[in-house]
Amino acid sequence: MPSLSESIVDNVGESYISTYLKQKGHTQPDEKKGQALKYWVDGLLKEQKIDIDNFEGFLFDELFFGKRKTIRMYRLENTKDYKFPVDWEIPLNEQYGLDSIDFCNILNTIPSEKEARKIAAVCSEENTKEELVKIRLLFVFHIEINEDRKIKSTTAYIPVEIDFRTKTMMIKAWTRQHVDYEPYKAGKLIQHVKDLLRSEFKVSTMNYGIAHRKVLFNMSRSLIYEAYSKVPAYNKIENMEDSIKNFIKETYEKLSLWNAEENDKGEQFLPKEVLDFKGELKNVLECLAISDHFFNRSYDEIWGMGLEAVISRIKFNDKEKVLASLKAEDTETPIFCTKTFMSLKTRMEETERIESLWIAMDREKGQRGHLNVRFDASDQEYIGLLITNYSIRFNESDMNIILGIYEKYETKSNQEDTGKGKMAVGQ
Repeated sequence: MPSLSESIVDNVGESYISTYLKQKGHTQPDEKKGQALKYWVDGLLKEQKIDIDNFEGFLFDELFFGKRKTIRMYRLENTKDYKFPVDWEIPLNEQYGLDSIDFCNILNTIPSEKEARKIAAVCSEENTKEELVKIRLLFVFHIEINEDRKIKSTTAYIPVEIDFRTKTMMIKAWTRQHVDYEPYKAGKLIQHVKDLLRSEFKVSTMNYGIAHRKVLFNMSRSLIYEAYSKVPAYNKIENMEDSIKNFIKETYEKLSLWNAEENDKGEQFLPKEVLDFKGELKNVLECLAISDHFFNRSYDEIWGMGLEAVISRIKFNDKEKVLASLKAEDTETPIFCTKTFMSLKTRMEETERIESLWIAMDREKGQRGHLNVRFDASDQEYIGLLITNYSIRFNESDMNIILGIYEKYETKSNQEDTGKGKMAVGQ
């Protein structure tokens, strides 16, 4: 007889399980509200009042997303070594005693200290050539947490999704409190699962190098200028070329500058090593237009501008290897309209690399709150993702939105690199 363990309740959330059961017509009686949810649900399971397959499907969705908001995305290589069902069926049988790549047995799959690692579910999708298009695995580990100064045994669910179309692999974990032992922490468990996939299933990955930093730069630049393009005064700066040129000329005429030089036309200029005078003037005008437009505007007005996303924090190393980091008051407040950011924008554009980027996006229509995400490209091996607003119920549609915006700018970056490559060949 299947049973709902306390560790599953911890990993899913008591309120979400209660809501699911209420939607299925089951409400905990007043006389049983004093007892733990587990025992009430076990009674329903014993009386066969719960559709177990449907309940398992609900648990799978919650354990694949839900609290698991720490994510690493890897790029796959040599997929020919593990793209057929048999490539997974054999090691699943040898390593875990499983005979299928399509099953869900979460309720009955609870690891112990002696058998500390299991797979609770596998879900796969094939094409007409009988090749895998996607495979999902739900690893479950025995771990211990220090709660109220007592060591408590529980479980950690580590979902894995391998997409053979995009050649990517995502591994998620719940960054939970009271975990003292280093191997039980989210990052270590993710790395452990990645190593297991390599040793047991031949899944190999390739490093991003700095490619993901270029993607984040393109994303940040596009999101910033999308916002700026909606400011009428900003759009008129490009029509001020003559005014800027005359101001520069008059400045050189009236100031005795030690490093001023003349070009072939007899026009004075400063070497850019001294100062990019024209560029700095444009920055001042841009700051003027942006500061004026957003002065005393509420953030609700900014969200109402129809922006794809709002940048709330950014971190990068400039050309002088100085780490610059700028953040707003919270994870939904935009930084692009601050004077401090305007002063750093040129340094950011010069480096063309972003190490970490925090953005806020709208969720799917009808879902509460915004989706706040950190993209972290500090490690060359993977792109790190973190859902930073812990109050939302993270789900698959949220994940698709995050992947959608990243893949959009990854495609643009690849197209730019391809264009540069063709230009170099032509030269």
